[in-house]
Amino acid sequence: MLMYEEDLSPQDVIAYRDDPVFSHKTITFATLAVDCVPGTLLTSAGAAYASGANVLIALDSHKAGANVPVIVVDRGCVLKRNGLRAATPAALAAAITAIENDGLNRVSISE
Repeated sequence: MLMYEEDLSPQDVIAYRDDPVFSHKTITFATLAVDCVPGTLLTSAGAAYASGANVLIALDSHKAGANVPVIVVDRGCVLKRNGLRAATPAALAAAITAIENDGLNRVSISE
């Protein structure tokens, strides 16, 4: 019997970070179109990530809304592959490719 669900945290997303200051930053979305939890893949406009070079990874939980500040991954992190949350498997594959091509962060090979 399931009594409760444990909330996700940044530790579910980040396996390693080389700097506790520059590993994350806060972005305020004028409109956050989707609810997010740590690991949710977003666009710079606050929508669910589908494809493209610009992907943001949420590190905290928020409901969709206006003027929502979200802590996101910045640089120097090794991300847990199974900690990334995408709308579709294709979006997840595109995000991993974008993260690796950007060079600021890396994605673990497996968990």
